[in-house]
Order: sequence, then C-alpha cells, then structure tokens
Amino acid sequence: MAAVRPPEGFYHRLWTPLITLWYLIWQWLQDNHTLEKVVSDARRGGADRLCQHKPLSQGLKSKKTPGFSNARQRLPLDWVKECFAKITAALLTLGTWRNPDLPVELLDGSTKRMRPYGTIPEEFPPHRTRAKKNYWCVARVVVSFCAVTGIATVAQIASIHLSEQALAVQMILERVQRVLYIGDRNFGVWRVIGAAFQRRSHALVRLTEKRVKRLLGQKQLPAFTDKLVSWSPTAQDQIDQGLLVQPVPGRVLIAKGQRRGFRPQTLYLFTTLTDRKAYPPTKLLELYGWRWRVELDYRTVKSSMEMDQSEAKSAQMVKKEFYAGLMAYNLVRGLMAMAAEQAGCQPAELSFTKVHGLLASVITELFMSCMSSPPRLSRLAWLLQEAAGAKLPTRTKPRPNEPRAQYYPPQVYPKMKGSRQEAREKLKNGTAKN
Repeated sequence: MAAVRPPEGFYHRLWTPLITLWYLIWQWLQDNHTLEKVVSDARRGGADRLCQHKPLSQGLKSKKTPGFSNARQRLPLDWVKECFAKITAALLTLGTWRNPDLPVELLDGSTKRMRPYGTIPEEFPPHRTRAKKNYWCVARVVVSFCAVTGIATVAQIASIHLSEQALAVQMILERVQRVLYIGDRNFGVWRVIGAAFQRRSHALVRLTEKRVKRLLGQKQLPAFTDKLVSWSPTAQDQIDQGLLVQPVPGRVLIAKGQRRGFRPQTLYLFTTLTDRKAYPPTKLLELYGWRWRVELDYRTVKSSMEMDQSEAKSAQMVKKEFYAGLMAYNLVRGLMAMAAEQAGCQPAELSFTKVHGLLASVITELFMSCMSSPPRLSRLAWLLQEAAGAKLPTRTKPRPNEPRAQYYPPQVYPKMKGSRQEAREKLKNGTAKN
C-alpha cells in the first residue's frame, strides 16, 4: 500500500483515498462485508498508521456509515484500476513460480449479478428472454489468471451485450507484457489470436471441428496431425478497433487426449508456438490440460470470496468493488505463493480457504506491524509458517461418482407472477393472496 499514491486533486479528509482503498480491500477479506464492520475497525484504530495528520479513530465521532460510503463513491475508477495493476505486478514477483520469459496465463469469462439499483440497469441491463425480463442485472467479466499461482493478472467488466471475445481482445491489446494465453473454444477465433500476435504474445486455444476443416481445407480430418498454417480473417470475423488485419502463422494440432478415469477425447488445438522442438505435441497437450484450473479459480472468486453478486447501488461502485475484490483475492494468492515456496510444494497444494481465514484474522495487525518504523516482520513470518502448513489432504481413494443432478429445497412461498413491482403494488393495496 505504501507504493500506491493518492489521486491528484483530493484534499485532506478523514477518509483519505488510501484509507478508503485499504478498507475496500479489507472489506472483501472479511466474512461480513458490511460497512458497519469497516467503521467499527476504523474506530478502534485499524488504519491509524495510514493517517498523516489526525488519526482516523480520533476523528470518527459517529458509528454511522455514510462517511465511508461517500468516500467510496469519491474514489476515481481509473485510480482503483491503476492500484489493482500495481499491487498485482508486485505480487507476481513473489517466489520463482512465474516463467520470466513466457508466463502462462489462463483466459476465461464469467458473469456477475446485481440488483437494479440507480444507474446499474443502464450500464448492466438485465438478461431477458422472449417471455419476460429478468429482475437481476448481469455484468460480463473476463479475467486472465496466472496458471501456476492463480493470481488475477488483468480483468475487464462490462455489459452483458459485449462478448467475451471483445473484452479479451481489448484486454490483450492494452497489455505490454509478453505472455502465453490458454483458452477454450470460446476464444478460438481469429480476433483473439490476432490480438495476441499483434502484442507479440502467444496463444494456445481449442478450435471447433468446423473451423479446423476450414483452416486445413479438408472435409475429412485425420486422427492425428501437426501442421503449420496461416490464419487469415474471413468476412465473418469481427475486426476490433486497434486490431491489425494480418495473417497469423501457427500450428493446427489434432490429437486424442486420454486422462485416467475419463473417456478419450479428440482435441483440435491452434497455437502460435511454431517451434516443434521446444513445444512438441505432448508439451502442448500438457499446457492445454492446465486450462481446467481457471474454472477452479473462478469458483474460488465466486464462492470463497463471495464475489458472484454485488449489493452496490451504482454501476461505478460495482466496478470499484470488482477490482477491490480481486485485489483481496490476489493478496491471498500471493501469500500462498510465498508459503508454498517455503513449504517446498506447489501453490495449488495449499488450501485457499485456510490461508484466506489466516490472513483475514491477522490482516489489521499484520498491516500495522509492517507500516511501523522499523517494520516488525515477526507476524509475517508466523503467518507464512501457518500458511505453509495449510496443505490439502492427499486422497488415497478415488472420489465416488456423484449424480449430475441438483437438490432443490421445498419452496415455502408460491412463485411470483408478473414483475416484482406489480407484486409490490398488489401487496401495498392489499389485493395479494396469502
């Protein structure tokens, strides 16, 4: 936090930009994400080390939350995104897990839902069908995760009307670092490959069978092939702003993948890694096998961090909470990377939930000790030792098969007919049935 500078043009307040950002991150690390808990921690001196003038705990006279709520709204979104980039860049340097020459990242998209408050329906319209309009507003998010540590390196959030491919292209073109992107068939289109090639990065994506036939110019595909091709955009390919129209040299790989306990599956892959000696077919299949980790990373973000839904009252606040939540998530992943190196294991072998709980329990004390002069790092050493012992259990027996079905608890109340606003009016007029 010391390397993050406050935005220009902000005069001194009790809730300074740095304190507000700190508590935005602190809020996502706690089990209870309410504003009342933030004010309670601030009143007991949790952020006094960040105060340059009067301590925050002495200036807060009220237990109410409008002061912190207004401070969150005053934060510039661009500054929050800049802080996310700086903190993430610092966390990526921890340990020796990331390949400095060509880091491997996993690209995927998901959604985030919100209630229709304020300006949210305008920027994040609800998903609707032909039958009716949904109550929940939906935002589309695309995140690129580090394949080894699980740190969210870059992220985009936008309307549901923008595709994951468009957000991925925008995200890739804005980056400077050279990386290897791995994606599923949703990202196996020319615009994503062209963006990575334009930024001198690389891509390894899965293709549909129809697209492979067009690239190879064959109606019947062989059981195995590893062929050099040149991928040029067609009239159906979308050209994003800032994207150069140029052929992309690469390789088409057709191979049958086999994993223990699963049925064999034919994979159609395209990669810009044209060196067969450095990246033989077995190496490419191994790299693409890492793609499943992104599903686990998203599950952690949504379930463990509880970021699947936002209760913010404005579209700008939804975006700020999204990046603040990813900063909190990255702090846990960074701690896991340091602890795994100390324990001599992979970061994925540690329990995210246990490390998250450890960090949340001592985050305020750890922050105050690190901000002191000179810093007292004994608490950090203890935290690393505890996190290094949070290993996942080694399963000696295979998991039993579970039915692919969901259990729905019995519904106490009847289903709503019509819109929620109509139901409120009926309830207000006393015409609703019990």
